[in-house]
Amino acid sequence: MSSDGYILTNYHVINNADQIMVILTDGRRFFDVQLIGFDTITDLALLKINAEHLPVIPVNNNFNPRVGDVVLAIGNPLNLGQTITQGIISATGKQKITDSPFNSLLQMDAAINVGNSGGALVNSKGDLVGITSAQFKTRENLDIQGIFFAVPYSLAKEVMDKLIRHGRVVRGYLGFTGTAVDSTGKEVSDNYTPVAGLRITSLDPFGPAWQAGIKEQDIIVKIAGKDVSNPQHTLTLIGNSEPGNEIEFQLYRSGEILKVMVKVAELETEL
Repeated sequence: MSSDGYILTNYHVINNADQIMVILTDGRRFFDVQLIGFDTITDLALLKINAEHLPVIPVNNNFNPRVGDVVLAIGNPLNLGQTITQGIISATGKQKITDSPFNSLLQMDAAINVGNSGGALVNSKGDLVGITSAQFKTRENLDIQGIFFAVPYSLAKEVMDKLIRHGRVVRGYLGFTGTAVDSTGKEVSDNYTPVAGLRITSLDPFGPAWQAGIKEQDIIVKIAGKDVSNPQHTLTLIGNSEPGNEIEFQLYRSGEILKVMVKVAELETEL
């Protein structure tokens, strides 16, 4: 990921490893590999080798993956050596396959198998699109065909930057779950109806939102001055909020618009 030796891979690849070794395509081997940090939610780990002027995979920060884009998965399945498979992006923003709303995966039909984990998913220009993970394929323990997943580059870069900065991924936590609703308060169940807010469906007892006085059935219409028109963007905003900061909530309750300040806590993640 950088010319000075930062490498992204999957956490499950290096978890419980006695030794981590990096072998480059030019034959160089590195035995003194540093584990900078890891994130169990996205199944990513950041490594570092002591070298300079290393080849770096091309990235395009303005690239937005879309359904139908042609992608190529590069990896080492079954230890056969570098292997490339081709497919298309089938869907974006997939969350049901994971246990956390802070993860958002690309679904594709470019085949990945054991050994592909941590490999690059690139587009036809060679730009990095995501980090493939066979773990999300196998967690249902089914013989699945044509459904594979990758962590999108934008999310992987966020995780990498936080690991470099903090050595771990720090996410904000407010302690509520909600359902998207339209301007009439009706639940949005399709991809076409504009979202006007989030109706609180559950609160973490003694969590930040509860402590601030937010109640179930409140409809949040703005967070930090931004309209709640995309639930995924709202979750990203919350996750990227620094613990200890206060965020202004604008919510609708019993026909009235209220403003509430909520102090952000830190999300605890399981190892």
